[in-house]
Amino acid sequence: MDDSLLEPDFQEPYTAWQGDQTPKGNAAILKRLDPVIDKAVKTFAGRTDPLLKSKARRITLSSLKTYNPSRGRLQTHIYNQLRTMQRVAGQQTHIIKVPERVMLDRRTITRSQQELEDELGREPTDQELTQRTGFSLKRLSKIRRYNPAMSEGFFSGLGEGGFAPGVNRQDSSAWVQFVYDDLSPTDQKIMEWTLGLHGQSVLSNQDIARKLKRTPGAVSQRKKIIQDLLDQEQALSPFQ
Repeated sequence: MDDSLLEPDFQEPYTAWQGDQTPKGNAAILKRLDPVIDKAVKTFAGRTDPLLKSKARRITLSSLKTYNPSRGRLQTHIYNQLRTMQRVAGQQTHIIKVPERVMLDRRTITRSQQELEDELGREPTDQELTQRTGFSLKRLSKIRRYNPAMSEGFFSGLGEGGFAPGVNRQDSSAWVQFVYDDLSPTDQKIMEWTLGLHGQSVLSNQDIARKLKRTPGAVSQRKKIIQDLLDQEQALSPFQ
């Protein structure tokens, strides 16, 4: 291959891919080309996200099949083919639908929650989760409560806290949020699961105790203390 313009760094992975165009072989060559793909997506699309990256990887695989080592460098060929990402990004901006965005955000939340559980040795509070993901508590609530069968109008009808119909709306008050912010992580979880804060499921004393590895009696004691704090502003009784 004396007339080959294929870069030395890509000769081995490209040759291996030619003989193994299976999913495993595709994954290997794409991993090697990742820096080229990332640079092209950022340049032509102006941003990066999982959907754009997935599309770029598919284009790259198609481009590999049309590459001719005697006509140019592999990086140049791939880069030129990925110019279409500018058009793809423009289309995505207009057609991306709520379910797709929520799905991506939900994956981010799930991944971040697992990372925090590994780091903390316990389930993270919503406050800790928002700090990790960058989502607001309102956004966190909307993502958790999203149901594809519901219209987008459901979200515009949610209150500031993002609470669905039937959930006590007193927990969207500034005072409740003030109390929540000042609590320990354990007490924050008790508030989240008792009030259904931020889209959390409302749990019984027994379920809360099991999750926190506490006795139901200990949970009741913590609820009483929290209730006393809430009562300093007005007569709220969600923990009774």
